[in-house]
Amino acid sequence: MRLPSLRRALAALLITALPCAAPAFGPGGPGASAPAAGTPAATTAPAELGAADLERQGSELFGRNCQLCHNSRGKGGKGPQLIKGAWGPGGANSDDYMFGIIKNGRPNTQMGGFGGALSDGEIRVIIAFLRAESVRVKAAERKAADADYVPW
Repeated sequence: MRLPSLRRALAALLITALPCAAPAFGPGGPGASAPAAGTPAATTAPAELGAADLERQGSELFGRNCQLCHNSRGKGGKGPQLIKGAWGPGGANSDDYMFGIIKNGRPNTQMGGFGGALSDGEIRVIIAFLRAESVRVKAAERKAADADYVPW
């Protein structure tokens, strides 16, 4: 099975996350007021965000809110890993399922809800970041497996 290239993964990340993240990154989101005349906008408009910027924002949001329990880049720690198995792309846990857990928490576990601390757009950016990270991890594992392969 051929894994998608990093370029394809980042393109998919942009296509998926930008429409969902729009309220989080530009003026005009729920409850937002427009900046005063002559005042630069506080955030970058979604159309101006590139893949690198979106990934950087996802990484920063993950680092500030999730890393303590899920370790660096979602590799697992006190909480489960979020880039392989059921949590990885194609796994049993869909983006919407992940969104619900991040926003509302998970009963009878240590996973609390972040709906008060993160906007819906920020949650979607974190999920997109984890999906892109999962693709990178799979590609690295595949490369390592190919390097170890001896045809005889």
